Amino acid sequence: MSVQFSGWEVVDDGASFPGAELGSSQTPQNRGVYTMYHGTSVASARLIIANGFKQSSRGMLGMGVYVSRDRKKASHYPLNSSHSDRVVLEVRVRVGRVKRIDQDNHPMQYTWSTQGYNTAWVPPNCGMKSVPSGLEEDCVFDPKRVKVVGIVRAPNASIEKELQQLLRNKSGKDGGHTVEVCSLCKRKTQQGSQHIKQQCWECGKSICILMSKHFCSATPRKWKLLRLQREDSSLTARMSLQFFGWETTYDDDSPRVELGASQEPKDRGVYTMYHGTSVDNARLIIANGFQQSSGGMLGKGVYVSRDKKKAERYPLQMNPSDRVVLELRVRVGRVKRIDTDNHPMQYTWSTQGYDTAWVPPNCGMKAVPSGLEEDCVFDPKRVKVAAIAKAPGNVLTELQQRVANSLTNHSGGDWDAATHGGAVDVCSLCKRKTLHGSQHIQQSCWGCGQNICTLMTKHVCSGRV
Repeated sequence: MSVQFSGWEVVDDGASFPGAELGSSQTPQNRGVYTMYHGTSVASARLIIANGFKQSSRGMLGMGVYVSRDRKKASHYPLNSSHSDRVVLEVRVRVGRVKRIDQDNHPMQYTWSTQGYNTAWVPPNCGMKSVPSGLEEDCVFDPKRVKVVGIVRAPNASIEKELQQLLRNKSGKDGGHTVEVCSLCKRKTQQGSQHIKQQCWECGKSICILMSKHFCSATPRKWKLLRLQREDSSLTARMSLQFFGWETTYDDDSPRVELGASQEPKDRGVYTMYHGTSVDNARLIIANGFQQSSGGMLGKGVYVSRDKKKAERYPLQMNPSDRVVLELRVRVGRVKRIDTDNHPMQYTWSTQGYDTAWVPPNCGMKAVPSGLEEDCVFDPKRVKVAAIAKAPGNVLTELQQRVANSLTNHSGGDWDAATHGGAVDVCSLCKRKTLHGSQHIQQSCWGCGQNICTLMTKHVCSGRV
């Protein structure tokens, strides 16, 4: 019963630790702090270390500080200058919110900083003519997000020593925090904020929860306990487990996801939402699908909400006895959060590559006095009627039958094909839809032996270990 291997190995993408090394082809995460490089002249290096960076007045991405995660890229600058006058600075960059610019004449190539982004990222080998080298490049709008931390290259030892001293003097004047190193994970930690340490549940070795790797091959303590159980029948009774299992709330793209109105919808998710309309319009929608509204607070699209109370208010100025609330399945695609009045993308989000605009609840927008959650889906084909959530008693049965007929007549079809990529089966255990020929993983529960699917939202067993 001994376990030959257990542990973990983590590939860090840099969002958690200051100065993380990230491959130039990896996408930087929003709010990450990354190690980057900047090539400049000796004279400019002295000024930058002393006074910080200044925005360039222009460039292929507009105003900002141009840096790269590729040291080779930085070593080419300044262009047309002598190698004897080039310095490569190592910098720490708080990228903030990142916009990927990966094609010539990108609609946001020069305006990303006005659309709420802090950094523009040009991935390597993206084919842009303005980047003939094909090397990764970043432009950071606010110079305060970029800090010099080291000298990677200098023309000679004398200049390197001078710049290193300037950097040390600057760090001393800034009153930098004292840095300590964790004895286990070897990562830097601020003084007075030590890393959490605990024992490995397998081998008992002391570990730091931020370690990127831990392997153990010792006989685990849990199997030692089982041997004790076999040796002592009285202990066996006391060691039995009365409960284990799990319960999961899904907020991913599984069909019919229930998501709280205050939770942000994920890109590519499929969510349960609601739409309020009249009886006559409900009949038309069920028969023919939705049509884009000609306008609204978020422009053209189909207006829906994950808050049933919001849907129950529509149509406005209509007698409640003629209102119907349709329950929908919505493939949100790429989602843009609109949470302020006069948001720069309030009416243009659909032209910027987004499929759905989401107004979170209680965001303070004057255009939403109720404070209830709202969504606008640009393409009506992304919205499908699944049920009748509320209707006047005299038409409820009729509308339910219309929905049933519609679902039968259009079973699968374009919507399911778009959602799932092909024919759909249902897993016999978790009851979730699965692509034909791509079955869910099924196995025996290690506690009770019952056959389970790894995607089941709940499994409870009381068998003995």
